[in-house]
Amino acid sequence: MKEFPSFSIKNFLFRSSLSFHTIFFIIVFVFLPFCQKESSVSENGLEFSGEGNGIKNAKETSSKPNVIWIVIDSLRGDIIGRYNVTPNLDLFAKEGVQFDYHLVNAAWTRPSTLVFFTGKYASANPVNFWDYPTTKSETEAFYRSEKKPLPKLLKSSHYTTYMVGNNPFLTDRFGLGVDVGFDFLYDFSNYGEDTKKITNKTMEVIEEVVSKNNPFFLFLNYNDPHKPYTPPPGFTSRIITKEVLDERKLNYLGEVAFVDEELGKVFDAIKTKGLWENSLILITADHGEVMHASHAISPFTGTNTFYGHGQDLFLENIHVPLLIKLPNSSFKKAVSSMTRSIDLYPTVLDYIGIPIPKNIHGLSLRPIIEGKETTKRTYYGETRFTQGYGEGNEFLLQRSYRFHELGKFWQGSVGNEFYLYFDTNSDPNQISPIRINQIQSIAELKLNGNLEKKIQRFWKQIRSMEPKLPLYHIWVHPSPLEKDTEIQITVPSGTLRMANLPSSVLIEEKGRYVKLRTQDQTPIQISFEVYPDVSFPEFKVWFGKNQVPKSEIHVGYFGVNLSACSKDCDLLYESQSFRPIIHPQTKVHFWKEGGLKKTYENKQELGTDALDILKKQGYVQ
Repeated sequence: MKEFPSFSIKNFLFRSSLSFHTIFFIIVFVFLPFCQKESSVSENGLEFSGEGNGIKNAKETSSKPNVIWIVIDSLRGDIIGRYNVTPNLDLFAKEGVQFDYHLVNAAWTRPSTLVFFTGKYASANPVNFWDYPTTKSETEAFYRSEKKPLPKLLKSSHYTTYMVGNNPFLTDRFGLGVDVGFDFLYDFSNYGEDTKKITNKTMEVIEEVVSKNNPFFLFLNYNDPHKPYTPPPGFTSRIITKEVLDERKLNYLGEVAFVDEELGKVFDAIKTKGLWENSLILITADHGEVMHASHAISPFTGTNTFYGHGQDLFLENIHVPLLIKLPNSSFKKAVSSMTRSIDLYPTVLDYIGIPIPKNIHGLSLRPIIEGKETTKRTYYGETRFTQGYGEGNEFLLQRSYRFHELGKFWQGSVGNEFYLYFDTNSDPNQISPIRINQIQSIAELKLNGNLEKKIQRFWKQIRSMEPKLPLYHIWVHPSPLEKDTEIQITVPSGTLRMANLPSSVLIEEKGRYVKLRTQDQTPIQISFEVYPDVSFPEFKVWFGKNQVPKSEIHVGYFGVNLSACSKDCDLLYESQSFRPIIHPQTKVHFWKEGGLKKTYENKQELGTDALDILKKQGYVQ
């Protein structure tokens, strides 16, 4: 446990005038999170919506379905069944459940994979989806908050878990990702011509699991057809289409044909080894690929993203295939309604009989598969510079700074956050949006009244689904000897957004700087956000011409003297959701609500191995 910096006990007791009950509450407030009994959660460390303690006998364990989850990186949702490049996937689709309108909730590999394994939106875990490095503080926070991502959860239910593939974000070895808990991780991200190597290792794993009695989870992740597109000779000649294809799309489709052929080998091995019937098999992609010229330069990031991804939430970036073969079933169905990648985690648990955690965002696909779904699912997604919400065929995409991180790509300035509304029924390629520069001024566009209300509702949905920013509060008791009170607040990066301002206070705003003035003699409370949450605010208070010294400013729930701490004081500012007890003699009290300790700048440099991997896979030039 991190120790609190020392401060004056005499001063603390003088200020607080604590009763016995107050002291008792403080003790509970500080130590309760560390002293909760382990029996308050399940054996797996998660709060479950179902019954059971997760302990299975040998007979139950051996009868559980295996799980084979196959990811084909960058595979667009409009490829399977076209171009004559997916004969094995075409056959798989006809023999199982095919989802025609499946959307991923993040648009590049690392956040999308974490969505797979947590069932939560990317912003719900502490690993950034802005830049490639994962800082030490992010990985540590992930391990604290995500006790049981899917591989660990299955392991605790007696599954042997394997990852075979090319995904450098599933290990913390290179500073690119996090360890999600596989028993055996065979990552080929630092190898050239990795596709056949992945298939060969998969064959070895299949031989291994056949010799064991335990159920297994195999996550098979092919990097092809991720760029650079370099199919082996002969595969592009398989393409049949009347579409005029440029060289990049030809090679992309050639890689799709290559992976499909390798998957045919895997399918044959699974069948001949007797694993097919008792396996739940999912085939999907972590994101799509931008191929429409109108999206070549992302309107959200200004980045050239042609034959790339991760810079927007257009359908060609988020619409991917989803094919499922149910265990011990020959059930076939085509599903046209919207499904999301957050739904895959609970679907796996549902079909193998493990209770679904309550604290996830996704919903099992079982009601849709069984024809029992009564409501339509909605979409919320996040990627660099972009947030989006959708219902059916309608989407509102926002240029957003909400999840930015300081570094070489962003220096801390916040610009206009415009919105693009699309109806893909009338605009399937999303090339003719309605642009809204400010939601507050949407009436100036003179849209149809129902459409205007819909866009405003979509905007509110984005706001309600994103994690809340921390709120900062300054409580001031003006001096009865001075007529004027002035408060100056600054942040080095981002911008200040006022959340609560008394009517008696005049404000002067300049982005990173806010000046507040009042002549009110009664106590006032100012509340604000730092947007995005990348820097810690500094403030000064004057009563007349006299600046309030640090020794008379108190912070956090306990009202610690601000001058008592000079380094690593973050925890002292916290008040969680409780309002501090403010002593009548206090002049200024400052506290932070709803935010954990955050690293405010990413200075981490990637190592040579990590850069080599990213270059080899086309992530960086």
